[in-house]
Amino acid sequence: MINSDPIYFSKNLVKGRIAETLFEQMLRDTGCFTILAFGYESVLPELAHRQRDIHAQETMEIIRRAPDFVVINNETHEVHLIEVKYMMSPRADRILLDAKRMFESWKPSYLFLATPEGFYFDKAATIVENQGIMEAFNHPQISKDLQLKYTKLLNSFIPPDGVVQGNR
Repeated sequence: MINSDPIYFSKNLVKGRIAETLFEQMLRDTGCFTILAFGYESVLPELAHRQRDIHAQETMEIIRRAPDFVVINNETHEVHLIEVKYMMSPRADRILLDAKRMFESWKPSYLFLATPEGFYFDKAATIVENQGIMEAFNHPQISKDLQLKYTKLLNSFIPPDGVVQGNR
């Protein structure tokens, strides 16, 4: 069931943006990657704003599924299309749905999942093959210590218990 409450939508949007920003900063901290915003909200903001007025649903769905980033490894020159998601409680069925959508429109593409416990990363095709199961994020240029720092930062913005602290 989809929740149509605007506050619910906004909270999830903010969580997603936090995950995207932390992903981007973590990769930048290594000095090994060039990160380019690629999602349709970044590249085509006018289309994102007018999506309800446009009468090309199939085309709009492919554009809407555009991964968040193009990441270029400065050493190997490999280029990856990467979608970033935040999940408080990762579930294989939800991950599989996201991976299938990506795989249908963008080949090859990758999913980076930020969770309170840490990060996961895999190719969308592999996630589909594995029925929504993802591998822990493991990259020779991104140390476990750096990942731990960013996991702690993520949890400071989005507490694992769901209770947001702050001045009121």
